Amino acid sequence: MDKLLRNILLLASGTAISQVIILATLPILTRMYTPSDYGAYAVYTSIVSILLVLVSLSYENAIALPEDDRTASNVLSLSLRICVVVSVISGIGIVLLSGPLSKWLGEPGLGKYAFYIVLSLLGTGFYQILNFWSVRKKYFKPLSRTKLTQSIGQVTAQLGLFFANLGPIGLIVGDIIGRFGGLIPQWRLWRSDVKAQALATNWEDLKESAYRYRRFPLLSTGSNVLNSIGLYLPTILLAAFYGPQVAGCFALGQRILGSPMTLIMTSVRQVYLSESSDHMNHNPDKLYRLFRKTVINMFLFGLVVIAVFFIFAPSLFTYLLGSTWAQAGVFLRILSIMYLSQFVANSVGTTIDVMERQDLHLFREIVRTILILGSLLAAHYTHRSSEVAIWIFSMAATLGYVLHLGLSWTAVKRYKGNPVTAAHSAASPES
Repeated sequence: MDKLLRNILLLASGTAISQVIILATLPILTRMYTPSDYGAYAVYTSIVSILLVLVSLSYENAIALPEDDRTASNVLSLSLRICVVVSVISGIGIVLLSGPLSKWLGEPGLGKYAFYIVLSLLGTGFYQILNFWSVRKKYFKPLSRTKLTQSIGQVTAQLGLFFANLGPIGLIVGDIIGRFGGLIPQWRLWRSDVKAQALATNWEDLKESAYRYRRFPLLSTGSNVLNSIGLYLPTILLAAFYGPQVAGCFALGQRILGSPMTLIMTSVRQVYLSESSDHMNHNPDKLYRLFRKTVINMFLFGLVVIAVFFIFAPSLFTYLLGSTWAQAGVFLRILSIMYLSQFVANSVGTTIDVMERQDLHLFREIVRTILILGSLLAAHYTHRSSEVAIWIFSMAATLGYVLHLGLSWTAVKRYKGNPVTAAHSAASPES
């Protein structure tokens, strides 16, 4: 078994077990919490997910790129400091804007969620940043274990907090506990390397790293915000346009299929990032072959998974989750082609970051965001039903992911069998 596949399976195994735990408890949770509870929870997690791309201004994407660990550790330290500042500012912003946001979303007292949002941003932000160190150092086994820890913490807390009659707050607090679940082991791994290699950071190092990788906040942050808006704003818009029950069914469909596929895709992408970064520094002519192999394997795997859900989703949802969730199965079938395109395109989505082609990243996200938001706004203002709106959204999102994959291919094809050109490009990131 080659190294790439072995590392993917190692990460994916932890992901798979964590998702089995989450999915196994869903028939219980969906009988404890209502679709409206899930709708409010989905709006909360969507807000957190949109803000999450700002927590380190995209500097974490540069952690895997430097040849030496000292520079990488400096970038990580910079990212953590930015995360604290952005998390606190976001919480203050939610409090100040809680009035108009609550009215628009039909979710009264949104300001009471500000404290939970800050905690989620800190926990998830730190974990996300430290993940890049583990990917860089190829600590795939410990990284895999953290996914299991997170899922156990989340579902245990959500089940237990139901009996406190907290409504959606029970789902939210359980989610926060899960987000913090894998943080401490990741922190210890990084700090152990810092001590062993004497990678202490000072302010001069931070300023130098901030300037060296300035293209990430200048170009990638905007791209990532647009990407996050395209992923998570649809849930918020569905809640505003069609009510929390529709948003809850839409979000549950994402959790049952979208979240497991996203986590598997993330495992693949993390290994792909590690391997492609290494190739970029040492064997750039191997990049195209790695890209092509990953795309083909992910398409074949994703096609099998999507086909199963497309055939069985509506009847399976009703049987396992209860009749109140039947609409979620219908939504999932509509979204199946979108999930397949997302799975393939995002698996190699770091290609553009590795090559520091953030201009292509920004272009693709502008187009994709226009397609996605335009589809839902058009459906709403032409008075389409929620089901038709999700059909239009699914087609628009699929086009966006096809563009995503096409631009990644455009960036990497120049390295096909051309080590001279590849080496020159790797040495000249500003070109």
